[in-house]
Amino acid sequence: MYIDAFLGDLLGAFIEWGFLMAFLFNLAININKTDSRVLALSFIMMVSYFISGFVKLSIYSYLNWLYFDLLTIFVILAWMYFAKVANFYGTTYILFGLTLNSILMLSIYIDIFIYENKSEWFLWTLYSFGVNTVDVTMILVLLFNKDFLKLHRVVCMNFSKEKVKSFG
Repeated sequence: MYIDAFLGDLLGAFIEWGFLMAFLFNLAININKTDSRVLALSFIMMVSYFISGFVKLSIYSYLNWLYFDLLTIFVILAWMYFAKVANFYGTTYILFGLTLNSILMLSIYIDIFIYENKSEWFLWTLYSFGVNTVDVTMILVLLFNKDFLKLHRVVCMNFSKEKVKSFG
């Protein structure tokens, strides 16, 4: 099932609202805390998703969202590098989610606009549910700051094994 334009607009507004609420929630609970990493990350995500609704980097919606996701990944990585922010639950889930969304958006763009496919098939359903599920997951991680899918644990475990192998 491919989500039509009307339902897609409603879901898009819900996702933007979710990132706004995650930012405001983190703003409220981080007023007197020194660790504001989740607040900064939720701000980056809120601004990215909000601006992507107005600024058009491409005439194709899928490419526009792809460009904003890639730009957001770059901004997050630059923030982590320059501010010397260590990897935490939020960055793991957000970077993984944005990468997954980028792959799905590029795939659907190629299918619809390059191959000119007009008939629905599995990729369209995967895209429709995948992107929205990933977006809701990213919002939940920003709200709760928990590793509920154990993704951060797996990523950290894999990187620590690579370091051990490469240095020893």
